[in-house]
Amino acid sequence: MNWERFFTSPPPSTGWVFDSEMVAVAHRSKTQEVHCAAEDLPAGGLDVGHVGLQAVRDDVLGPVLARLKGAAEGTGTAAVIVPTGWLRSFLLDVDRLPRREDELHDVVRWRLKKLLPVPPNELRLSVVRLPESEGQRRLLVMAGIERAMAAIEACFSAIGVEVGLITTRLFALVPRLAGVARPTLVIQNEERFLSLLLLVDGVPRLLRTKPLPLDDGDGKAVLREATMTLGFIRESVGVDEAIEVRLNSERPEMDAMMRGWLADQTGLVPAEEMVGPPCGPTTVVSRLGAARLAPALAVVSGELR
Repeated sequence: MNWERFFTSPPPSTGWVFDSEMVAVAHRSKTQEVHCAAEDLPAGGLDVGHVGLQAVRDDVLGPVLARLKGAAEGTGTAAVIVPTGWLRSFLLDVDRLPRREDELHDVVRWRLKKLLPVPPNELRLSVVRLPESEGQRRLLVMAGIERAMAAIEACFSAIGVEVGLITTRLFALVPRLAGVARPTLVIQNEERFLSLLLLVDGVPRLLRTKPLPLDDGDGKAVLREATMTLGFIRESVGVDEAIEVRLNSERPEMDAMMRGWLADQTGLVPAEEMVGPPCGPTTVVSRLGAARLAPALAVVSGELR
């Protein structure tokens, strides 16, 4: 669960993407073709609570992974991409950064004790030291329930696959600095969870993650949060220039609504759609929807690296 390991070259050749209903795999072959496969996940295989993924039943998840392994052509390592709501992500301001990693993690655990209703020693942390900005030191932190992360790794280990990375859909969709001239706002919407991440010169400047109400079928909460965040970016973060916006929404109707909102805003520029190798067979894409596969394709194709 390390963002720094995601920003490596070459990109990983195999990405597995999860949610509560399915598991899919995207694999980039030696000929640079991308093959996809997916299976439904039986009910009860994953326990997702108010702080994210809490437990995994290996007797449910393991057989699904074993059946999908063949689509990865024997690859021994994998990047695992989970819904953003399954982990918790924070931008933390700090006055002093300890040099030793264990001391840094102690500082983060103490801060998270006030933010999460979970004993700090039950969390697995990924901590990235960000470049200092205007005299402010910041950390990008992802936190997940350790027993759940370890259970995912054990399920993959049982089929002979090593997990090199566990990350969220939001961070899988983050573009590399190269070729991104403008500030970038990533807006990622999945079932009952919204994430917004602003990058300036490739460095996170604002991160908001928000559980959505059960009754937000019309998307009003998403539009309200996006509008409030844009206002904060302009007024408080001080970004006056044009912002490139990357949208990812599971529901087609929400995607259309967000694109309509984007077209009505001044100073927002839609990002160019990722053009990468097609994922075959096309029936997998049609069944799952492009938005659910996009994070895995972004990782394995290297288009967003």
